[in-house]
Amino acid sequence: MQPSRPNDGVDVLISDSILTVARDAWFRGDFLACLDTISGYSPQDDAGKREAILLRCRALLRLHRAAEAIDILEPALRRFVGVDEACTARMLHGTAVAKATDVDRGLTLLCDVATSARTLDAHPAIRAEIEYQIAYVHWLKREYDSVLDHAVLAENARADVISVRAASLRGFVAVAKERYEHALKLFRWALNAYQSCSQRDSDLAEQIVVQIAALEVALQSAEVRGTHTDVPEIGGRPSEIAAVRIPGVSRMQIASLDAWLFAFDGDRDNAYERARVADRLAPSPAWLTWSLANRALIAAAFRDFACARAFAADAGEIADTVDWNATSDEERVGLLLLAEAAAVCDGRAAIAALDRYDSLTSNIDRARLFHDDVRLWILETFVRGLVFRISGEFDRAWDAFKNVHRTALRVKVLWRAALALIELDETPHAARTRDDQYLQAAALLCRKHFPRSFIARRLGRWMNVYRDPIAAKLAPQPREVLRHFLAAKSAKEVAALLGLSEHTIKDYTETLFRAFNVHSKEELLVTCYERGIGSPSWWNALDETNPPAIEGERREGVPAPRRRSRRRSA
Repeated sequence: MQPSRPNDGVDVLISDSILTVARDAWFRGDFLACLDTISGYSPQDDAGKREAILLRCRALLRLHRAAEAIDILEPALRRFVGVDEACTARMLHGTAVAKATDVDRGLTLLCDVATSARTLDAHPAIRAEIEYQIAYVHWLKREYDSVLDHAVLAENARADVISVRAASLRGFVAVAKERYEHALKLFRWALNAYQSCSQRDSDLAEQIVVQIAALEVALQSAEVRGTHTDVPEIGGRPSEIAAVRIPGVSRMQIASLDAWLFAFDGDRDNAYERARVADRLAPSPAWLTWSLANRALIAAAFRDFACARAFAADAGEIADTVDWNATSDEERVGLLLLAEAAAVCDGRAAIAALDRYDSLTSNIDRARLFHDDVRLWILETFVRGLVFRISGEFDRAWDAFKNVHRTALRVKVLWRAALALIELDETPHAARTRDDQYLQAAALLCRKHFPRSFIARRLGRWMNVYRDPIAAKLAPQPREVLRHFLAAKSAKEVAALLGLSEHTIKDYTETLFRAFNVHSKEELLVTCYERGIGSPSWWNALDETNPPAIEGERREGVPAPRRRSRRRSA
């Protein structure tokens, strides 16, 4: 919109009106609306022109269009007057250079403007924003100590949303250093601090919530429980509520992660519902592949293999239509999820999905962390273990699961460590001892941290063997024989499975008879059933609406109490 008659005061009013609309869009976090309002518009007065340039370049940077910001700022830098205005323009220019062309040159420009801002006593909020941008550029260079030094300065300034961005940046540094528990605390603090900010940034809020949800899933344990966190609807104003309800990648990821938090609670209905919501929010075929594969994994976790097979097949068909070389690192994780889901029901599809993933070239966005995150390595290695086993490469599968177990324990991703133990138990290997040590370790982790989870469901009633006053006292070898008897194996079959003689199996059988005070294999099986002990393969005999029986709960036909979800309020 342009003024109709110059020099009569109307143009000034129109200029003020347009700048006000753009400014309001910026402060409520609608960067695209801010850019649309200000683009192509040039106020008549010099002050309005300079503010329009700054607003436009701020919006371009938030929309990841740094090269356009450089084209606008470079010829205009000498036009800015006053300490605050000039420092702001130079800060935006240095940031754009760092993002678009030359990280080192951009950092030099930002350090120069920081010195000027301190010397000339620029506004504290501007100095805080400069410190944040310097911290961000150090982040691009993966210079974590420097990131922290400057982020703390920005955060301590209490400069509204700038300080929240600085706190979230410290959270990313903690993730990079594999200090996941500390990172979770920082992101939770940042989300709480965001509630009191006057400036809105829905991208920032969603990014923080994604990190909280991802860390809650990764660290799920007796000490870290999921909060089933949604993106906050800030302030209750209709325009803001509409903005945060727009479907997108962040909301899709939050719904998918929330599905896993419900799966850890053993809440199948809510897990399925959140997975369905994630499908609806997927913004592209690549992300829909990601979401459907994740939905297949949720179904498989609850032993619903027919649904898992259907969702994995749908994901595979959509994956065939995607140019994966044109996708981001995080989108490509959909192929890993597809391979993991297909490994349960379609070995060839699992191999094909992993081959496609390995054949891609990756253009790393240094602004994002996920490519370097050990959690991605854990997922990749776990999936490779599954595919190696499908292909009959048992030694390589064994090594993969062992590495996953060791690394997952180190970074406290305990649920993945438990799954790796279960896969080790199911992987033939010459070095494996012929007992249930891996299942025992998995069951102990599960009993302490995930007693009602999908992992407990996979272990089935075998979890009870380690707390039964008789079975828990058995030596590992007789207990392993018991496990195979409960799976309907004959003594001859057990001997072949364990690489032992039938005479040795007979000796272990007599040990079991004495321990349980029975005189036949049939009595042994009945007694174990009555005591709540069963093979891990007994999952299909359970009421699928409930997890396996655990100590202190009724075993047959009585639903366990439902745990109420814990939602973080806005």
